[in-house]
Amino acid sequence: MNRQILDMLHTAEGRYLNQAEQVTLRDFASGVEGRLLAMTEISGKESVIIERTVREVFRAYPDLEKKYKNAKQTCVRDETMVLRYSTLAMVRNDPQYLNDSLLTWMATILKGVGFAPHFIEDTYKTLATEAGKELTPATMKLLQPFLAQCASVLSGKGLDDTAKEAK
Repeated sequence: MNRQILDMLHTAEGRYLNQAEQVTLRDFASGVEGRLLAMTEISGKESVIIERTVREVFRAYPDLEKKYKNAKQTCVRDETMVLRYSTLAMVRNDPQYLNDSLLTWMATILKGVGFAPHFIEDTYKTLATEAGKELTPATMKLLQPFLAQCASVLSGKGLDDTAKEAK
């Protein structure tokens, strides 16, 4: 569940929700159906999105397989994980969840492997571009902020900004 909603419900323990809290909960609930429909669409198109993304990344960086063992399998795994976690964060409408559950540790790993920030940013912007070619505009409108968050945080460009926005 969305961290803001969980915090609000925890704060309201032992009392009734006030008007502002009720509005927040209704706003969250009113968007759940659309976010679940978007998740279903993303799930159905995941393999095409990932396949096209990996193909584009290897086209843009042809020496990748020479530099890194199992580069293609790792790229498929990582892109799939990012798409799935981004989708779950979208369903939850919770960018902090995405940071806490995936991006913080994954950024550390990518940096440790020695990937250049521009390569990481290009890779995850490519994921967003390819998703945009497959998904409806309504679904992309919901998913895009989370994919942009991935490109920014994983490349090291938006660690502070993304955390601030999530609060």
